Amino acid sequence: MLIAVPFVLTVGALRLTTLPWYPTWAYEHAGVPPDPFGIDPAERRYMAQVCIYFLNAPHDLNILRDLRFADGTVAFNERELQHMDDVKVVFDKLTVAGLVALAVGLLAGAVLVRREGMPALWGALSNGGLLTFVALLGVALFMLVAWDSFFVAFHRLFFSGDTWLFPYSDTLIRLFPVEFWQGVGFIVGGLVGVSAFILALVGRALEKAGNRKRRAQPET
Repeated sequence: MLIAVPFVLTVGALRLTTLPWYPTWAYEHAGVPPDPFGIDPAERRYMAQVCIYFLNAPHDLNILRDLRFADGTVAFNERELQHMDDVKVVFDKLTVAGLVALAVGLLAGAVLVRREGMPALWGALSNGGLLTFVALLGVALFMLVAWDSFFVAFHRLFFSGDTWLFPYSDTLIRLFPVEFWQGVGFIVGGLVGVSAFILALVGRALEKAGNRKRRAQPET
């Protein structure tokens, strides 16, 4: 239960940013600069949304391979396509990990309630929320003081070698500059932080209330 909570909250928040709404919001509100090579904003938004669709659809790289600019040129070169293929694999694995964590958490919660009652479940959820919140503070501090190092460490954790590095003229960088990812970090961190904080407080309050109610009941 303790380990399941951070996984479920983090993957859930990440999944919310990998929906078509996010590129529109990021390009308008996250300080993403215009494309230095002059891609039309509407076309840029559409291409970013296609990339997100690719992540959520069954694995089919042709979704991106067939993507074209308005002038008919292909959007992505083979190196970019290979990286997006790797991203899809990682994304699917994270989704499965989140679902497994959710299933394990539900099973552990059911066992905990059966053996020790609801107060124990609320206490475990509160501890999970507190663990998530403390871990998030450490990650957030790392991001604030050394964003570049965090960004590099994140990619090296999931991708081999330099397969995630691209020239500024490549489409992936033009669609998803640093500011785009900083927006992702802000939203995911905010959602996870608020959810974890509420879970820690509410869970602890319900645990105490349940224990008081149990002590107040007459023994039979």
